[in-house]
Amino acid sequence: MGELVSNEKTYTEDRVSEAANAAMDLVIQDIECDQEMEDLLSLLVNATITVLTSDMQADLEDVVTENYGQDLDEFKSERGW
Repeated sequence: MGELVSNEKTYTEDRVSEAANAAMDLVIQDIECDQEMEDLLSLLVNATITVLTSDMQADLEDVVTENYGQDLDEFKSERGW
């Protein structure tokens, strides 16, 4: 039988991070975002990378602690969330 060819691609953490940040930049360039929206987009990018590198084990507290050096309540309070 013939050799099975996989269409699956793999990407490095750096490549995924670059892509997620580039996607955020695309949105911010063409859609007027206030600071709160930019903060949420940045949080989404950081959460994506943290969840990926934790093998889908990270929660939001982990994301905030790792990327912002704050606990979740402090992070939300500082931003009025």
